[in-house]
Amino acid sequence: MSALELSAPRGAPFLQGLLRDPIIWLILLIFAVGALTSEYYLTALNIENLMRSIAVIGLLSLGMTVVLLTGRIDLSVAALMIFSVIVGVVVMAEIGPMLGSRWLVRGNTYAGPIVPVILIALATGIAVGALNGIGVAYFKVASFIMTLVSLTALRGFNYVLTNGHPYYLKAPLYSWIGDGKIVGIPISFVVFVLVLLALMGFINGSMRGGRFYAIGGNEKAALYAGIKTQRYVVLAYAISGLCAAVAGIIFTARLKSVDAPLAAGYELTAIAIAVIGGTALAGGVGSPWRTLMGSIAFAAGLNLLAIWGVGTWYQNLAIGVVLILSVGLSKMSRKKTQA
Repeated sequence: MSALELSAPRGAPFLQGLLRDPIIWLILLIFAVGALTSEYYLTALNIENLMRSIAVIGLLSLGMTVVLLTGRIDLSVAALMIFSVIVGVVVMAEIGPMLGSRWLVRGNTYAGPIVPVILIALATGIAVGALNGIGVAYFKVASFIMTLVSLTALRGFNYVLTNGHPYYLKAPLYSWIGDGKIVGIPISFVVFVLVLLALMGFINGSMRGGRFYAIGGNEKAALYAGIKTQRYVVLAYAISGLCAAVAGIIFTARLKSVDAPLAAGYELTAIAIAVIGGTALAGGVGSPWRTLMGSIAFAAGLNLLAIWGVGTWYQNLAIGVVLILSVGLSKMSRKKTQA
């Protein structure tokens, strides 16, 4: 080993690998263009808004990444993120009169305790996610069909449970989740980072997490190796449902309300981000860390388009183009790896 190698910092290989990553250069390019074309892009307020956007779409994308690792897909995440919060509010609004309190007051405003709403929302996300997983793993329903049906059903339930009217959420804790900051960092982004670290520790740092890669890489081989693949598929969907519920909580906390039509199309955004981050649609390739990079690139790009005054329709067009290009590049990269 040379003296130069001995004197090189231990983090040098990681830094070199990071700088060779195209998505890092894409992120730097977006921020550079934003700084050059708008005086508002790198302001503290815009960075805060950017972090809040990353938190919501990033959480959905993390759950999507786990499912994609197994070679499946989850189209229900956006509908579930709204459904879980609506269920929490409706259940607590029904419980209130039983306890001698009226928590759903004039103007469809929920003024009761918010912690039970959050807990019910999280439980709902896990339960619906697990049901999707059971349908896919045990009843052999194609993941696309299973979650598409869930998407349609949950959207319908959202309208039924709300009667087509929004619920307004009035609670100091909820306002703090939506608007609060810790050392200048939005609470929502802190929550996202905590979920990210937990998933990185489980997926990339444990033997059980590594089984998601094994299932997506070659499910038959994983089954012959003694891995209970069905259980892990259900677990993947349960994690996706939990991430969707957390995303729904911080999303509605920011809006101070929940309404049936919210987050339409976010499932495509989650898929696009996961694929941009290098997660293979065929399964077996990807990581939460790479999904973080995809979330930053995607949110920063859309934020720049919004600052430029590009309309929502054109932003949706950009999402579609990015998704098509990402899928194409992902397949090309996978073919080169296999060659």
